[in-house]
Amino acid sequence: MMSADQIAASLSSMVVATELEDGVRISTHCLYPSNGAVSVVVRGGTNEFVVSDDRGALRELSGAGLTLATADRVLQRLVKHRGLAVQRGEIYSPVIPVHAIPAGIVLVANAAKEVAEWGVDHLSVSRPRNFRKDLQVLLAQHFNDQMKNDEHVVGASSKSHKFTHVIYLSGGRKLLVDPAVNEPSSINARVVANLDVRSMGNPLIDQLIVYDDRLNWSSADLKLLEVGATTVPFSRAEREIVRRAA
Repeated sequence: MMSADQIAASLSSMVVATELEDGVRISTHCLYPSNGAVSVVVRGGTNEFVVSDDRGALRELSGAGLTLATADRVLQRLVKHRGLAVQRGEIYSPVIPVHAIPAGIVLVANAAKEVAEWGVDHLSVSRPRNFRKDLQVLLAQHFNDQMKNDEHVVGASSKSHKFTHVIYLSGGRKLLVDPAVNEPSSINARVVANLDVRSMGNPLIDQLIVYDDRLNWSSADLKLLEVGATTVPFSRAEREIVRRAA
């Protein structure tokens, strides 16, 4: 039987903190309707801090016709009762002291989640979600200055393969993040490229294939992706990528 300490340690490993130039991004336990984790940003110093959703709820509803021009009025009405405010599509807390940061994170994360759920129920979706774009936005939030897109990496066969995202890390390490689309040609291409690079056995290169778990995938296709590299669903990608980049 697991102890309370073991369970607490397991839960704490699900919370990822990433330093930004102007604050710290926290990946929380809350989930958007897309199954993506709700992230918040804590900014400030000394004993005055503000927690915001960094426009996460607005991005979640970008396919429902909600834009910066209309967001503030709509979002403010939804979060005002929580004592939160909205500016240019960003939900944020009042100024709080350091000891109130955990409560502020919970409050803002839950508000962002509820706003997104309200939007899914009440706003008509005007265009489908773009998995590749969603992944690029997620990565840019954490690694904008360290990431290059559509980079070529040479594999064991001496063939050059194009990887959608390459994150350059300390110590000469690279993390290749490769989105796979639910199509036979895309699956086969990603498996071949990743397997060839992995066959080099370069300890400085780490690889991750990300698939869109908002779609239905066969177990056979997911097992095939695993042949190329470790494969994770988009809903868990943020935590896994940040962990590997640490």
